[in-house]
Amino acid sequence: MAVAAHFRRSLLAGLLIILPLVLTLWLFALVLRPVQRFVTPPVMGLIDAVGLAALLDLPGAGMAATFIGLVLTVVVIYLVGLAGSNILGRTLVRKMDSLALSIPLVKSIYGSARQLIETFYSSADRTFESVVLIEYPRKGIYTVALVTAPTEGELQDRTPHPTVNVFVPTTPNPTSGVLVLARRNELIFLDISVEEALRFVVSGGIVSPQRIEGPARTD
Repeated sequence: MAVAAHFRRSLLAGLLIILPLVLTLWLFALVLRPVQRFVTPPVMGLIDAVGLAALLDLPGAGMAATFIGLVLTVVVIYLVGLAGSNILGRTLVRKMDSLALSIPLVKSIYGSARQLIETFYSSADRTFESVVLIEYPRKGIYTVALVTAPTEGELQDRTPHPTVNVFVPTTPNPTSGVLVLARRNELIFLDISVEEALRFVVSGGIVSPQRIEGPARTD
């Protein structure tokens, strides 16, 4: 049984190491495939049109054309984002959203894809105060959580003690979870990064944060 448990833990740890790499390569391939199909031929045609056809016979010419096409694709995406950031662009984007969300079949796919992208985008910009241990869902059981901000306004006025907003992420999807208002003096503050805490949550506890030497924080 010990051997089987060791094999299972090592197998899961290996998957956690390999899967992000495979997913990254797959995403790159997903981007490069349409570039090669739709962007690279016009680039090669442009090279031919300007009288540099001899370059197309050089080794690696196709790869170079693909790279140029990828750069042009990134530039186009950047220009679209730049145009969408002004008042006129935002108006057009809202109209496109309304049109896409009004079509029954497209609505479910487009809406889900947009929500997923916005989740990751907002997660990248989100700042957490600190990582903590909280006794949740009951006393004696500890859960890794993230302090988002002090509780303010009516929420604080209605509570008998000063509290902070604490987000408790779920496994294996840390973008979902539970928001609780907790007393600050009942939290155990940890000297680990948010990235380490989320890695711990996603892995289901297999990937543990590194031990920090020194006295524990009390905040």
